[in-house]
This record gives sequence, structure tokens and C-alpha cells, in this order.
Amino acid sequence: MTVKSLSVFDEYDNDFLYCEAIIKKHSKNFHTAFSQLPKDKARAVYAVYAFCRRADDAVDEKHDPLLIEAMKKRLEEIQELLTGDAIDLPQAIKEEDPDEAIWRALTLSFQQFDLQFQPFFDLLVGQKQDLDFQQPTSEKELSDYSYYVAGSVGLMLLPILSQTAAAIQEPAIKLGEAMQRTNILRDIGEDLRMGRIYLPQTVLAQFNLSREALAAGNQNQQFIEMWEHEAQLAETLYQESFVMMPQIDEDCREALLAAALIYREILTVIRKNNYQVFAEKTAVPKQRKIQLLFTAKKMLRQERWEG
Repeated sequence: MTVKSLSVFDEYDNDFLYCEAIIKKHSKNFHTAFSQLPKDKARAVYAVYAFCRRADDAVDEKHDPLLIEAMKKRLEEIQELLTGDAIDLPQAIKEEDPDEAIWRALTLSFQQFDLQFQPFFDLLVGQKQDLDFQQPTSEKELSDYSYYVAGSVGLMLLPILSQTAAAIQEPAIKLGEAMQRTNILRDIGEDLRMGRIYLPQTVLAQFNLSREALAAGNQNQQFIEMWEHEAQLAETLYQESFVMMPQIDEDCREALLAAALIYREILTVIRKNNYQVFAEKTAVPKQRKIQLLFTAKKMLRQERWEG
């Protein structure tokens, strides 16, 4: 795939700065990693993230299915516009939307990087599942859900990060699922306060853990063993996702690998904090993020995909 000229991004710099402010606020981990990308690729990633964040907020903060439907309709409008002969497409997008900057930046990213629409629609399907939340009964159900809310994001980003995106969709989905499972293990307490348990029913039963036991917030041996069981599944997915690195564009490998390493580090920090996932959200210290950026550089030099 030949990427078109990206100079048009400069004309909408304020829109991309707006998207960057969203990722800075909500995911310092991702911003630390993806800010290492070439400028226009980073901008496109910020636009994708801003879209995903707004979908998440529509559910977790506003609990409004109509907002998800409105986002779906806007995507359909952009999809239709991209098949037409619009000369200045970003200005054709409706001006009354309060997050117009996101839609302009996202539309430009679709134009310049041939992003695929289906993963964006899939993400909205996953968000709607949270509006009518049902605890997963099995690991398969959790994996299916994780695709819609996170594996889909891996597919959104692939055309920005790789010239051979179609060949590495499976490991990209695995990376998204690994990150989602990490979120679940980090946010057990926060999710409980919203009335949600993402841990599969079969897994809780396997370790003789009830909803009441989780709500009590005890990091007893049963909880630790259950947590480690799930964490090891996530870590396996991270490792399996790394096979795609040779097919990621050379100027994107470091950023993507750093994003994976930093996010995986959340699991290590939780262990160091004695599995405290019921109070404050776990964060990777800034100095450790910097160290992991150097780790990513070293792994790439050695063409080594474990660490």
C-alpha cells in the first residue's frame, strides 16, 4: 500500500492536538509509547484513540445507547463520503458536533492510511454490550468480548503501523486482548463499583471465589491464585503477539513494542503492590516507562521478542 502525502495533516494541527490531549489525559502509557512514532502516524493513532475514548465515555459516564448509535451513524456517513468525490472531505463533516475535531482528524486518518471501517463498527458493538452487561460465563466469552472492545483497536491501528496489515491481523488482535485482560485485572475494584465482574464465572468457581468474596476486597491465597491464572493468560497473549513485529513498519516497531511492554508492566506493578486492585488504579512509574523504552530499543537491535 502506498501512503498518500501527509502534509494535509498540518492544516488540521489543532484537531490532532485536541485528540492528543485526550490520550494524554486518559492513557499516559499509550501516549508515552506512541509519541515515539513519526509525527503523522502518531497523529493518526491519537485520532483513533480519541474515537475509542468517546465511545467508552458514552457507556461508562453517560450510559447512553443513543450516543453509540450516533457514533455509528457518523461512521456510516464518513464511509459514504469516502466513496464519493468530495474534494475537501474534512470540511464536509457536520460542524455542530461538539467533538468535531475528532471526526475531522479521524476522517483525515481514514483518507491517508486506508483504515478499515469494520473494526470501528465492531468496537461500538462491544461498547453496547457494556450497556446491558452480563458477566462472561467462560474464557471464550471473555475472549469474544475482548475482541470487540480491544482486539478491534489492534485492527484499527494496523494500517497506520504496517504496510502488510492484512498478514498480521491475528497477532494484532491478541495484543488487544492481552491489554484488555490487563485492564480487567487492574480494574477489578473499579468494575465492581460499577456492578460489573469481567472475570469469567467458570474461573471464579474454579478458585472457589464468590461475588461477595471479591466485593470484600481480600487478597487471600485463592484470589492471588485466580489473579495469577488470568495474568498468565494475558502474558501468553503478549508473547504470541510479538511475532508480528518484523512486519510492522521499521519506524513504528519501537513505539508498538514499547506500548506492549509498558502495558504488560502493569501486571508486574500489581504483583509488587501485593495484588491491591480494589482501591487506587495501578500505574507504571514514569521512570520505569523510560526504562522500558530503552528495553524496546535493545530488543529491536537484537531482534529478540521476549523480555
